[in-house]
Amino acid sequence: GVVITDKPLCDYLPLATNGGAVVTQYDMDTVAKLGLLKFDFLALRYLTIISDTEKLIQKHTPSFNIEMIPLDDKDTYRFISSGKTEGVFQLESGGMKQTLMRLQPESIDDIIACIALYRPGPMDSIPTYIERRHDKSKISYKTPLVEPILKSTYGCIVYQEQVMQIFSRVAGYSYGRADIVRRAMSKKKVDELLRERDIFIKGAISNGVEESVATELFDEMESFAKYAFNKSHAAAYAVISYRTAYLKSKYPNEYYASLITSVLGSMEKVSEYIEECSRLGIKVLPPDVNFSDVNFSVEDKSIRFGLLALKNVGRSFIGAIVEERRQNGKYLDFDDFLYRLKGTDINKRQLESLIKAGAFDSFGKTRYQLMNVFESALDGVQKISKSTQSGQLDIMQFFTSEEIEGTIPKTVYPDVGEYPIKDKLLYEKEILGLCFSGHILESYKNHLNDLKPRSLNSILSPDADLRERESVSVAGLITAKSIKKTKNNETMAFVKISDSCAEIEIVVFPKTFLKYSQHLQPNNVIFVDGQLSLSDEQPPKIISSIIEPVMSDEQYVKKSTRAGRLYLKVQSIDAPIVSEIIDLLKEFSGENEIIFYDISTKKYIKPNGVKISINDNIISALKMILGSEAVVYKD
Repeated sequence: GVVITDKPLCDYLPLATNGGAVVTQYDMDTVAKLGLLKFDFLALRYLTIISDTEKLIQKHTPSFNIEMIPLDDKDTYRFISSGKTEGVFQLESGGMKQTLMRLQPESIDDIIACIALYRPGPMDSIPTYIERRHDKSKISYKTPLVEPILKSTYGCIVYQEQVMQIFSRVAGYSYGRADIVRRAMSKKKVDELLRERDIFIKGAISNGVEESVATELFDEMESFAKYAFNKSHAAAYAVISYRTAYLKSKYPNEYYASLITSVLGSMEKVSEYIEECSRLGIKVLPPDVNFSDVNFSVEDKSIRFGLLALKNVGRSFIGAIVEERRQNGKYLDFDDFLYRLKGTDINKRQLESLIKAGAFDSFGKTRYQLMNVFESALDGVQKISKSTQSGQLDIMQFFTSEEIEGTIPKTVYPDVGEYPIKDKLLYEKEILGLCFSGHILESYKNHLNDLKPRSLNSILSPDADLRERESVSVAGLITAKSIKKTKNNETMAFVKISDSCAEIEIVVFPKTFLKYSQHLQPNNVIFVDGQLSLSDEQPPKIISSIIEPVMSDEQYVKKSTRAGRLYLKVQSIDAPIVSEIIDLLKEFSGENEIIFYDISTKKYIKPNGVKISINDNIISALKMILGSEAVVYKD
């Protein structure tokens, strides 16, 4: 709130400082009683999102103007009614999406009403409002006097302005006195409103309204007043909601690029919106020093990851990367990048983050190779920079960029290959908040196929049919762990795990923690058996009872591989099925012998050059082909 006066504020009220800001020593009610003007200024992130989206659209459609879009676009209302309004201002909560899907809005007035109704108090009127909207025969009014006031909202009180009009029309209030009622509502001063009760009822009776009807009408307004919303506020919000829905439905790439940019301070939200892009079929390209802008941007029909979202990389350095590229073209290789940015605040920590994020992948060197050389390469470039700053002549200034290529000392890269996929993905998770090259669980799929965990998305989806204490089994990568002490000084933990689509919190009570704490290390992949804990205000949690490590594919194969021989009974060694089986088994080469028993000749035949790695999966597959009795394992 900002107090605005015609003379210095100290002429009217005492001031103080709070955190370096000048504030009044009176609260807002006293300021109002003094007759001073106080404005509340509301900052909305979505105004910036709309503006940024508009600028991205104007790169390919210069004439686009958000102020000129029609407010009666049928496709936009169909989109709003579809339940796909994640990332749309005021319309993305699960409850609001359900309301919109039931209401099927067709005009901006419907959106205004939804925003005003979807809050405690007025929310009770939502079923009635929707029913009357679809069936006009259900509309009724407590007195004909309120019909002109409530006709647009199907007989439901939705706005503060309607309460003012009812006081005026039904009870004969002047608009000045009705405004006192409005202010009492907006400041949640129910006591002041109750003082008007007798006056309202007497005025209504004098206008021909029965006392019981007047009492009922006042009681309804008094209950509603605790949470009443003024229509002008709801209308302003509805326009922003409509515009964001319009942009998301018609320009999803530009909209999501701006939406993700708006939450760069939260890696969790960035990851959430990128996963939403994936579900919508919008490809998000990884960060790249030759293509990424400071913020998320649109590239062809995809979104390019913005460099500002990278952890430990400063805004000024990112700005230098983008500006140098804009002025002098793409970077030729890692050495060219270092040399051209040597005069900036480039440092080893920032380079390390860029490498881990894959921002240099287009140079054709592995991340492991770059991690082995980046420190010495930067040291060499910085020596050149210091020589230039100390007055020594930098001969490079006399050459064009084409001539410089080939004269910059070239870094020699060791032949070390790439990081193991798990390490690569964990580095991406550390710097980007998500894994771009896949998901860690992909290298655990064999064991997970046997465990058959439930996907986290099926639990966290707004449409999920869940029951308190329902038994569930899930699996995921540990992304966070918090240790707590109970009142009895016992140790428990709150652990977050993620699969390829979502993240959920696991509650580990003391007894379970004591038994399984060794598995609860960050970046471990675990299987959790437990029960759901549901809350209206928070996402579902899982109360764990069993926690076990999940084996990687390599570990799983080693553990399940058996020593010994595998005997396969076939009608004839010349049957076509035998050739098919041999081709299949060649994909599982190992040290174990396989022997066919030919029923027709009663002979055992060992095929040349066929040795396999025997495990439960192969045995199960062969039993499905030949039958259980035709597959015999002997150790």
